[in-house]
This record gives sequence, structure tokens and C-alpha cells, in this order.
Amino acid sequence: MQLHPRIFQPQLPPDSLIAQFRSSPARQAVSAYLCEAVPGIHAARPDIPQTPYSLYRQFARSGDRDGYENPYFEKRAMLTRAVVGLILGEESRIDLIQDLLWSICEETTWVLPAHEDRGPGFGSPDAPDIRQGGANTALTREPDFIDLFAAETGASLAETLYFLDDQLAPEVAQRVRQEIERRIFHPYLAYGRKFWWHRGDLNWNAVCNGAVGLAFMRLERDSHRLAEALTIVLEGLEAYVATGFESDGGSLEGIGYWNYGLLYYVTLAELLNERTSGKIDLMTNPRLREIARYPLAIALAPGRYFNFADAADEDMLQPGIIQRLAKRTGVDDLTGLIIPYDTKVWRGFFASKLAIVLRDLAWWDGEIHPFPEAARQDVYLPDCALVKFNGHTSQGQPVILAAKAGYNSGHHYHLDIGHFIVSVDGENLLCDPGRGLYSQAYFRAGRFENIFANSFGHSVPHIGGHLQMPGPKFGQGSLEHGQIISQGKDGAKKSVVMDIHPVYGLPQLSLARRTLELDEKTGEIRLEDRFEFSGDPLEIEEAFVTWCSVSVDGPGAWIVGQRNELSLTILEPGGAAFAADLLTEECQANQREQTLTRLSARLPVGSRQFILKITIHNLPTL
Repeated sequence: MQLHPRIFQPQLPPDSLIAQFRSSPARQAVSAYLCEAVPGIHAARPDIPQTPYSLYRQFARSGDRDGYENPYFEKRAMLTRAVVGLILGEESRIDLIQDLLWSICEETTWVLPAHEDRGPGFGSPDAPDIRQGGANTALTREPDFIDLFAAETGASLAETLYFLDDQLAPEVAQRVRQEIERRIFHPYLAYGRKFWWHRGDLNWNAVCNGAVGLAFMRLERDSHRLAEALTIVLEGLEAYVATGFESDGGSLEGIGYWNYGLLYYVTLAELLNERTSGKIDLMTNPRLREIARYPLAIALAPGRYFNFADAADEDMLQPGIIQRLAKRTGVDDLTGLIIPYDTKVWRGFFASKLAIVLRDLAWWDGEIHPFPEAARQDVYLPDCALVKFNGHTSQGQPVILAAKAGYNSGHHYHLDIGHFIVSVDGENLLCDPGRGLYSQAYFRAGRFENIFANSFGHSVPHIGGHLQMPGPKFGQGSLEHGQIISQGKDGAKKSVVMDIHPVYGLPQLSLARRTLELDEKTGEIRLEDRFEFSGDPLEIEEAFVTWCSVSVDGPGAWIVGQRNELSLTILEPGGAAFAADLLTEECQANQREQTLTRLSARLPVGSRQFILKITIHNLPTL
């Protein structure tokens, strides 16, 4: 549907919004966050981070992302802090703001080097090879691609002009408009529907379309051109809500990317609702209610989630966006997942998003609400193939058993079919290790050489010397599914049965079935794996991963957390014994501060069954 130019109303004057920001109940929390996240801005002449050619090409030469990305995001975080400070009536840093704007405009490209080769021709065998820094790269041609962070940069600069235009030197404001036109508006109108992400089933769709749409609504003065751009935006966002989530509302990209995509979807939706006087209200889509429930389904404790795929086990949902989403969908419990803004989670990364920080001022009440009871309920998401069971120890401490089946492909996926975690009193004693280091290799065929992405680094069996096999997304193999066969409750016992054999790709493996059972009254967990073979049995190694300290003694192992201990006892087969290996080098290579331990047990030859009992013990208080 083509939007009519007359549907758009004039923007609210910025003065009314500035007054709202200054009286915001979240003002103190947001200001304190920015002061800690972006230190050193009050120096007499703060150093603006530099993004030179050598750093840009570091990714192509070595696969390292941080060299260029750290100063890139730091520069934008400095802009956020300076602009928010000026809006709130704090110390004026107009010269610094203009220097930052000018520096960002001077960048040859706003597209990150890690995304440079995802532009025109992406996925085609004829696409140019930019890794050698050839003549036809994003650094030498006119902008013809928009990635996540080019779109976000356009949104941040557009918000800056909207709120501070009358305080900026005319030549600075004009330069910013010119660069947004050249790098964002022109490419989007020319190629928007051809970008691979435009109707994609992932966070890129919402971030790019939403941030670009925001910039158009802030700056575009031609109503016909605005209508054309927003028509393209809405086509993309319609596909995002329809395909970017499973039918049960879940996201197999994990909680971090659920949060990231919705940042700009909600922001764009509310501004569009305002500018059309309610004629276009994306937040009334009934799909959003199930989507909004998803974090409650995978929440384990305040700031902690079942972190399969490239997700972290600690994450912060953006307060303003979450509170607005809760209000508009009626999923009020969602606000109970907001944690203090000073949590050290993605601190500088989110500080670089001016448009989102401003929504925290506009929409967050500044309160931290109790962890919601809705997050303590059992969950079965059939399309995500995920379960979460709640119980407690005999001393009353909460216990959560969460497990997933799923398939071996998708965005940010890991080879983790049949993986599970055990969380006791908010601490993951059997964990998901989370993502590996984002590098060039991590998003190419070499991804599954990384133990954080392959099944070696997850609590799943190693069968016949084989890991689970990658699917089409990165490994270019076949798409294979694990499956939840059954799940439910019998008395105090809650259980899930998963079929995991297809993802091993072994013709002689005819069955690999995992059963997990939680006693909700004691917290005791029982794991049973059964295997069947069409010929001679294959060698089987069971494995479990944890960030905690581990000790072993034959068929027994102990995982010691801060407040509780797990004892693991092999009941069958006889003769199986545990070994514990510290994955020190792998953790260092992925820049992890902790060291993951892989607890393994090789089963005697011919074994077809493995039964494990997991018991929880309180540690004595010092």
C-alpha cells in the first residue's frame, strides 16, 4: 500500500519534548548511566576517537572487529552524552557536539568493515571481493548500502538536528543534512527494496528500516518523498513481525537480538502513530502481544536469560522501550524485567544510540519493579522447541531447568540441539557459554570451529567422534531438526523428551533421545539418554559445561557455585567416569574473562543408555 502524502501531520515542536525530558522520572538514572558509560567528556578539549583507514582495513586483514568498532561506537556515545546533557540543561558542550558531528560526517563510510561485503551483490558469486582492499569498495564508491550502524548513525544525527538545529552553526547543520541525504536517504529510496535485509526475518530488518524511517520523519520536508520512504519502511516492518519471530512469539536469535530489533520497531511505530494522528498504529498488531511475552518465557532471574545462540546470560532490556511495549501490548509483567541502568551490560554500545536513550527519558518511569511472577511459570514454546520448568530445593531455593531442541540453522544459531541449563537461586550452575568472539571467521564457514558455537562447547553428546553438524546458514550443510517429542507433568515430576539424532548426520545412528526430568519439590534432576544403532554401536561421550569450579571422582562430579553445589552421579552405565577439562585457551581466544570447564564421561563400548542424577546442596554460609 502506497502512503498518501497528506497522512502526515507536522512534528511536535522540540521544546515540548525537551520539557518532558527535563521532568522525566528517569532523568537521574539516565544521566548517571551516561556519566559512567562515557567518561572523560568534561575535559577542556576531549579527544575525539579516530577511525583511520588502517583500523578500517584491520578486519579484512586479520578478522579483528574491535580495532575500528571501539572508537566508532565511542564517538557516537560521546555524541549521545553531550546532546542529552545539553537537552537536560546541563553544561553546554555545543563546540564538542559540532566537532563530533563534523568528525562523523568526515568518516568515509558509516558502514562497519564487518558488514562492507554484505552490500550490493551480497550472496552472489559475482560479488566483488573487498578483502584485498580493491578499487571498487565501500571506501571508493558512492554510498549504495546501509547496514545496522549506518542506519543508527543517521537516526542519531537526525535526532540531534531535530532537537538542536537552532543552536548549531548553519554550516554544520547543512553538512549533516547533506551526509544523511547522501548516505541514507538516497540509497534507501534507490535500493531500499533490494537490500537483503529489507524484508528479512531478523533484527536487521527492524533496526535498519526503523532507524531510516525515524531519520526521514525527523528531516524530510517533501511530503511525497516522505510517503515514498515510509511505504518502503512499512513493507519491511510488516515482514519483520510476520517472519522475524516463531509462531509462538519466540525469537531463535536470542534475547539480545529480540531486544535490539524491537528498539527501533517500537520507536518508529510510536513516532509514526503520532505523525499520522493514530491512522497508522503498528503497536496494535496482535502478534506483538505474544512477542512481548517472550522475555518472560526465557527469563531466569533479574537480568538473566536462557542464552542459547549468540546471546549473553546477562543482558539488559532497554527500559523505555520495554515499558512502552508493555503499556501498548498490555503485557504489564514485562516491566518487571527492567534492571538498574548502571548494570555493566553492553554499556558503551547502548550509549551510542541517541534515539533510544531519549526514549528512556520519555517512556521509562525510572522504577525497578519486582521480578514478575509470570517469569516463574513453566513454559513450552513449541515452535522454538523450548521448555522451562520451575521448581525449588527442599530449602525453598528456586530451581530452573531449561532445555531446547530446534534446528541446525538460522541467524546467530549454535549447534546446541538437546542442550540444557540448570539455574539455582539465580546462578547458572550448568550453563550455556554464550557467543564466541565476533570476528570475520565467526560469521563464515569457520564459525563452527569455535567451541562457543559448536556442540563441543554445549551439554550434548559427542557420538562416534562426531559433533552436531552445521546447517545451511554458515556450514552449507543440510537442514536438520531436533524435536520435542513430549513434555508435561506427572505429580511432582516435570519432564521433556527430545529427539536429537538427526543433527548428527550419522546413518548408523537410528535414535538419540534425551529425557530430562525435574522434581519440583526437591530440585533433583534426572537425565536419561538412549541410543540405537543400525550396526555396531558408536562410541559415546557425554558432556556438560559450566563456568563454576569442578571436582571429579569416578562416576561422581561436583559443581560449586557461590551459594549452591550440584552433585552429578552417573547411575548407568557402570564403569563410566567423569573427566574435567579447562577450556583455557579457547576462552582466552574468545576474550572471555572466566574459564569454561567441560565435564565429560566416555561410556563403555557398546553402551546404549546413560542415566545421570543431579542433586542440589546448599553451601554453608561463611
